[in-house]
Amino acid sequence: MTHVIRFSCIPSSPLSKENLWLRKAGATEDITTSPNFVGNFGAILRMLQQGANVKDGPKGLARFFKRVVRKMCLVRASGSDYLIRGLMTHIFRKLAIAFGLLIFCGVVAWHALPSQVAKGLIALNNASAGLRSKVISTDVGDIHYLEGGQGETVLLVHGIYARKEHWVEVARVLAKDYRVIAVDLPGFGDNALRADDDYLLDQQQANLLTVMQALEVKVVHVGANSMGAYVAALLAEEHPELIASLSFIGSPLGVPTPTPSDMDKARDLGITPLVVQTTEDFAERNEWLSPNIPYIPGPILRTWSEDEVARADHNARIWDVVHSKSDVPTVLDLAPALEMPTLIIWCQEDRIFHISGAAILERSLPSSHLATLDNCGHVPMLDKPAAVASEYLKFLSSLPDPEEQ
Repeated sequence: MTHVIRFSCIPSSPLSKENLWLRKAGATEDITTSPNFVGNFGAILRMLQQGANVKDGPKGLARFFKRVVRKMCLVRASGSDYLIRGLMTHIFRKLAIAFGLLIFCGVVAWHALPSQVAKGLIALNNASAGLRSKVISTDVGDIHYLEGGQGETVLLVHGIYARKEHWVEVARVLAKDYRVIAVDLPGFGDNALRADDDYLLDQQQANLLTVMQALEVKVVHVGANSMGAYVAALLAEEHPELIASLSFIGSPLGVPTPTPSDMDKARDLGITPLVVQTTEDFAERNEWLSPNIPYIPGPILRTWSEDEVARADHNARIWDVVHSKSDVPTVLDLAPALEMPTLIIWCQEDRIFHISGAAILERSLPSSHLATLDNCGHVPMLDKPAAVASEYLKFLSSLPDPEEQ
């Protein structure tokens, strides 16, 4: 019988003193020696988060370090229930101490260097999804984007105040069958800020076209969210020859709904819940966007929150430019001219644009399919990436092969 050796953070014998200590220490996670880095990475993040929540300063971190080492020094063989002693135990104990030191340094960095930690975590997650971070020079400045996979091109476009990383979990699935490009729109994400008039919706449409030309993509499937969906619809109406299909992933801006949404009611009172002025606003906005906020490591949330607060005045002006100064047809007005195959994914719990707009948009489009999802909000690619990817793949696979047309 072949035994698989693995570190175990779960006590293997409930009667031993070591196991009783580990249980008191709160051991809950397994970290295996398998090459499945993505799975282990999630467990490591949870251990880091546990260390980052220590409130007793250096003494607390020291206790956490000791707990990690004791957890990692326990070794188990699957199919058996005994501790391996002698040479193997000595080797694994040394490895456990080294790993414990790594965790300890990670906890310190988690607190002291959130921006650098965030960059590292984002890079690891992008790489695990098969995506490469790239920059291209264009007439509208340097544009940051993610790219991965091969095949027909799928272009993913985010909404207002959002960024390319919001698409990673959906792109992880799509990149197995398609070439996926997720862009930071000009003036958003990691790109440089632009003059206020560059955020007018018709100008954003022109800017997106400039980016596509720089990327040398000729015909694309576009998946877009919120404001990005409005920009994509304008582009599809202006240049239908470039758009193989158009997907509204999450409700698009530009579709008036019969039933007012929570945001409609807030705006009637002069409140703009999506415009962040403070770190508290950032947390509250996440609750507006999602009924079940997905887990994002603390350093990433902190970095994104601080970036938005630093842009607070600029972002307030962007909101006004997009919603009050853009003189363009609504998406409903554009819809009859959008003859390419179209997918609509709209969440039942969307507080930004009420679900009552979904059927109206579907009826207005010549060739559309509507999918409604439960337990998600305005950003379903974050709330339910697996369900979104499944619906999107099903839609894309139903389209005719471009080589046969």
